[in-house]
Amino acid sequence: MGTPQQQHDVAWYHRYRDVKLKLALAVGVIVLLIVFAAFIMKSAFRIDPGMGSPLGHAVRTDQHIVLLVQHLEAYIPSLHRDHSKDTYSVSLFIVPLDGGAPQLVKVREGLSAGSFSLAKVLGSDGRALWYDIGGAGAIDLKTFKPLPQAELRDPPAPERTNALPFGPKVEDHLAAGLFTSPTSWLGMHSAEEATRDLKPGFSLKRVRDAESASHQRRFHRAELSAEAGPKGQAILSTAPLGEATYLNAAFLRLHDAAEPIRFSSPDGALIVFTSEPGLKGTTMLARVDLVGQVLWKTDTGLDRFALQQIMPGEWSTAFFGTRPREEGKVPEPLLVIVEHATGESETYSLWR
Repeated sequence: MGTPQQQHDVAWYHRYRDVKLKLALAVGVIVLLIVFAAFIMKSAFRIDPGMGSPLGHAVRTDQHIVLLVQHLEAYIPSLHRDHSKDTYSVSLFIVPLDGGAPQLVKVREGLSAGSFSLAKVLGSDGRALWYDIGGAGAIDLKTFKPLPQAELRDPPAPERTNALPFGPKVEDHLAAGLFTSPTSWLGMHSAEEATRDLKPGFSLKRVRDAESASHQRRFHRAELSAEAGPKGQAILSTAPLGEATYLNAAFLRLHDAAEPIRFSSPDGALIVFTSEPGLKGTTMLARVDLVGQVLWKTDTGLDRFALQQIMPGEWSTAFFGTRPREEGKVPEPLLVIVEHATGESETYSLWR
């Protein structure tokens, strides 16, 4: 049993231990409450800004159309929110040209505003898709996962364009006409343009840019001399073909130094034109034969005068732009891919 003093000491120790245990439990509960409150603040009270929007220009590779998409990251609302502290993530939106499902792959996060204004897609080397967002990186095209730093090689050279560093221009892909034989020309011209440019004695070169003008144009045929001079082949005679007109029409080509894209079975080409005058005019694509007969035509649904990019290829053409404006609404950015054989199209919203 021990002496009274020993019993007193033992009782005091047990009381001390109980107080210490209760204090530790109280501190633990307070810590848990603080952690829980912080979690609630970061989750339940965080604002998710929603979908992201496209950043910069799209790039066409041999397998995909690729764009960057920026997202404002979730934040905690306050009466005096400091927008300079907002952070962003950047993703790759990858659309396979074979009709496969698109992928949205996050590649950077926690970025401050303005730190990624020069971000861009660099292209593909077949195995990987490269980007530059404050430094080069790449993802594996089979797994859609980032490549380790040790596996990164030199990125591919940027695609040819005469508009770097500002990006590609729609006009680079539009031509006034094409040679249908060594001595025949099929062009899209307004009456005024035909009178001015297709006079007998004038010359035509194989590559002729389309004018950026809102004219009603129709097909014209020109017969040319066999010999070419410094300014091209001399025009011998001209005549309009048919009565149909197409607003702001031009032939489609791969780039500014190329002749228009040509097809066989049947022979033909592609024209881009505007559906109607005014603010509701959309971008149309049509396949025509070499006498101006339309084989198919497709409305992309994109505002013709807000069109940002045309990306032609062998089997399809992609268009990047927005829907026509509607009062009180922000125009939705879209990617539209049109097959050359049938005119069938796929449309992808770029709000991601």
